[in-house]
Amino acid sequence: MTIQQLEYFIAVARSLNFTKTAESFFISQSAITQQIKNLERELKIKLFYRKNRNVTLTNAGELFLREAESILEKIRDSVEKVQAVQNGITGNLSIGYLKSMEMTKFPKTIQNFHQKYPSIRLTLTRDDPIQLYDDFINGKYDIIFNINHRLFDYSKYEQQTIGTYPFYIVMHPDHPLAHKDLILQKDLAYEKLIIHNIQRHLKEDSEIIPEEFKQYDFSNNIIKKENDIESILIMVAAGIGISILPEYNVRSPQINLNLTYIPLDTQGYQETISVITKNSEINPLISLFKNEV
Repeated sequence: MTIQQLEYFIAVARSLNFTKTAESFFISQSAITQQIKNLERELKIKLFYRKNRNVTLTNAGELFLREAESILEKIRDSVEKVQAVQNGITGNLSIGYLKSMEMTKFPKTIQNFHQKYPSIRLTLTRDDPIQLYDDFINGKYDIIFNINHRLFDYSKYEQQTIGTYPFYIVMHPDHPLAHKDLILQKDLAYEKLIIHNIQRHLKEDSEIIPEEFKQYDFSNNIIKKENDIESILIMVAAGIGISILPEYNVRSPQINLNLTYIPLDTQGYQETISVITKNSEINPLISLFKNEV
């Protein structure tokens, strides 16, 4: 079995047309047909049903398609890794990221990048949204993983969404609302709210609250504004109040508190996390990292 045979098979499996596949590789149809037959003979399975001009994958062919695509992807990754070592791709990348990012694609992105470019030194710093933003625009970071918020202007930078996360109401298990499957905005009318404020030095209009809630005046319900997620969860677990938090904040495996999380009806509004990068001309390694996101 050769890499070329796998490429031929994948192309035929995707197009279900031997003629078009042959044309795309600039070879004859008979050559493609012979390569597929050789592959079937080696595997001792039938990959395609052929009837007149119709071509379909067998069940075994569908399974092998997934395996073949995975094999080629691993081969390409391996080639990139050895070329990176051969070409001596080295340097430094400074990356800032949000607290409670364990449930996003951030950890896997870092793992994949390091495996592919082991000679590149990564400096990771965990911080709150405002500090990440300020440090990024002041040059501390090449890349940040941060929330999209009305206080942040990313227009001068490259931005790519990595995930959107629904909001939950976090409460003590004995809370009267804990039996509900979905929390409505009206359910919060008389609740004591502990709100996540993204700034250490609290300022107006920096809370993490779904935009749709701006039409409701919950100001009298807010008993505490906290910058630290862990502090919010401890207060909620103590029964001091309830909180509104996006999913990645409440699903962290590191949180070991007796809490109940119930989805909040936000009419489709979700928290968005993006990766924001400087221009690749400033640090060419940024382009390599973006390819892994």
